[in-house]
Amino acid sequence: MTPPERRDPAGAGVELLSTIGTTTIEADGGALDCSLVPWDSASFGFPVAQVTRVEVADGAQPNALLQKFDAWCADHDVRLVSCRLDHAQLRESMALEGHGFRFVELVYEPRLDSFEGIAAPRHVIQVAKAAQGDADAIEEIAYEAFETGRFLLDRRLAPELSKRRYAGWVRSSLTSPRQTVLKAEMDSDLVGFFIVERRPDDSVYWHLTAIAPRWQGQGIGLSLWQTMLLRHRAEGATSVGTTISGHNLPAMNLYARLGFSFASAKMTFHWLPESKG
Repeated sequence: MTPPERRDPAGAGVELLSTIGTTTIEADGGALDCSLVPWDSASFGFPVAQVTRVEVADGAQPNALLQKFDAWCADHDVRLVSCRLDHAQLRESMALEGHGFRFVELVYEPRLDSFEGIAAPRHVIQVAKAAQGDADAIEEIAYEAFETGRFLLDRRLAPELSKRRYAGWVRSSLTSPRQTVLKAEMDSDLVGFFIVERRPDDSVYWHLTAIAPRWQGQGIGLSLWQTMLLRHRAEGATSVGTTISGHNLPAMNLYARLGFSFASAKMTFHWLPESKG
């Protein structure tokens, strides 16, 4: 997430099971789930995949598992793999690192379960659902505002890839049946946006949030976050959650100031097959 203020081939015994959209690879006391990420692949211009689960039993050797994973990536011409693990999965993280995955960041999942005590914002900010006519201006903010996203932190990747991905996220969300793009304005001047999802349990998830670069560092972030929380409270939301990079210290401080709690950290790893080893 952006800072609200800038001040900032296969071995024996391997079984391959396929489910809808996900491939499960199991071998010699280890298992992982992997899948292609069409949206990121379209943004980057080459196949991108994700690993959503890795398990390595105590004493197990993950070589066969990871060799099978190599074959799966080769079959799909995968050029980049992203994986997130709970911070306590040290055995699994060491297996990945031994295979050429590289640590990128820690991420945290701030969550607010009570809207009591949210102060009135100092700045008056109008929040409304964005329309297709707002797309270009919001995409411009998304392209320029982010500094700590995982693809930006991975110096092996061109920054342009991440910037293009964020802008494409806005365009996609404007037509998504699940996500809503909200624009934030002060005196008709666009200062930021939120991409939000209202879930069946009445919780709200903030997928992407940003303050326009020229408005950063002026206290607008706190007012906008307060405005959003008061809006969600009025709409009957039960809680708000999001995900932020541990590198984003201004955002970490903002969420703590607003009373969010922080779940245990997750480790982000990237693997570029051509740079293995």
